[in-house]
Amino acid sequence: MSLKLIDAHAHLNFANYDEDREDVIKRAREAGIGVINVGTNLETSKQALALAEQNENMWATIGLHPTDFTENFDYVKYLELAKSEKVVAIGECGLDYFRQRSEVEQAKQKEVFIKQIELANQVGKPLMLHIRNAYQDAYKILEKYAKVKGNAHFFAGTWEEAKLFLDLGYTLSFGGVVTFARDYDEVILHAPLNQILIETDCPFVAPVPHRGKRNESSYAIAVVEKISEIKGVSIPEVEQVTLENTIRLFGLPAVQ
Repeated sequence: MSLKLIDAHAHLNFANYDEDREDVIKRAREAGIGVINVGTNLETSKQALALAEQNENMWATIGLHPTDFTENFDYVKYLELAKSEKVVAIGECGLDYFRQRSEVEQAKQKEVFIKQIELANQVGKPLMLHIRNAYQDAYKILEKYAKVKGNAHFFAGTWEEAKLFLDLGYTLSFGGVVTFARDYDEVILHAPLNQILIETDCPFVAPVPHRGKRNESSYAIAVVEKISEIKGVSIPEVEQVTLENTIRLFGLPAVQ
């Protein structure tokens, strides 16, 4: 089956799928959905890459999540992983001030973020960004250091903040939360469709009608349907344009 869609940010590499991972992957494949699995530390990055190597129309990102203070960013080890053609981005990396991080924690996050930007610059691959309550600081760092493009995953900022990233040529991705929360409508409405990606962030935040359950990549169609509704664009057009956006940003080969 040809691809209709790519889930641009998933975590099928997480332990949440250990008991039925193959079934979850099969459901995505049967729905015509490719998957980019995202690493959050060295171990989950290795797992994401292993899954990508084992499955067609599946790719990986490698990186250290900004809230993972238990691990130092080992540039050399991540660089080795980044050499794989199946690794299509660095991250998820960025800044997360959600729980009122101390100045020391914020400084550490910025330091690790810059290292991952430098890695992305070196290997010429885009960034998978995790930013929460820190859009202005993240933008300033990207503007100063980044020589590559990127995707602001699970974008939850204002339209004014969105414009900062869109003007840099970055994309914004949206997941299941848009099916039941209206906080995202303004950004979705005004953002150009050619700078929007579809994601699930599974196993988190399943969309209506699966809310409260473990999320999975095959549920991404619910996000497409809501974006179609908000923007007044047909479902096939949202599928086609966001598929093209994902292929273009991550430099994916021609997909089948």
